[in-house]
Amino acid sequence: MKNKIFKILFIIFITLSFIILLNFIPTFSLQSAHMSCLKGKHVNLYYEKHSDAAKDVFQLAENKAAILEHNFCLKDTHLNIYMYDSQTTFQQKKYGYIVALLNLDWYIGDNRGTNVLLTSPDAKCQMHDYQTIKQTVLHEMTHAYLSTINPHLSLWLSEGIATYLTNGQTFQKNILNQSPICTYQDIQTNNPLYFSKMGGYIYAPTYIQFLITNYGWDSVLELIRTEDYQKIFHKSMKDIYHEWYQFLYNM
Repeated sequence: MKNKIFKILFIIFITLSFIILLNFIPTFSLQSAHMSCLKGKHVNLYYEKHSDAAKDVFQLAENKAAILEHNFCLKDTHLNIYMYDSQTTFQQKKYGYIVALLNLDWYIGDNRGTNVLLTSPDAKCQMHDYQTIKQTVLHEMTHAYLSTINPHLSLWLSEGIATYLTNGQTFQKNILNQSPICTYQDIQTNNPLYFSKMGGYIYAPTYIQFLITNYGWDSVLELIRTEDYQKIFHKSMKDIYHEWYQFLYNM
């Protein structure tokens, strides 16, 4: 009886392992077939057929790369950008075939270390247009640079910094009408789906704005490196959270 149970469990294990392996096949290589490459001083951009969009994204990325490097006190950090003609291809390159079940219409860009994955601005996306997708490359490049400083940086700080630096605007008090303020427990999540639903993309940039306004960019850089609130601010993470909370009402 025990041998029979063992065999059944073994078959289930092998079957699940095979299914997982099949799912992740698209992620094994970031390059798709017949990609071309635009090479620059700061970035290389690999693309499929959307050559005009590729040139547009490449020019933006190459022009802004030095500024982003300077912000993080980095030097000679070369990035590879992989641009896919469809949103589906991009998503599969990140998470495999399972993304077809997740309905991630908003999801157009990501990174793996210093590799940036991006949907082409010429792709048909329900929730984005050419310009918003094009600008997303800067957001994902920021994540790529951050990964060289601290590959385990919290989602709250990582998304906050990327959105703050590439959004190009000061956040106003009317954001309080868009979504409830993230709780202290919320800001500790590392779940991207929950982060989006809790209003993380709205509030995390204001957290960075608050830190820069009250403590300076150098303190933010040190926080990126260590996430040691006590050492940097002589206050707990919870203390800083409450200060930020009050900051929102005084914006």
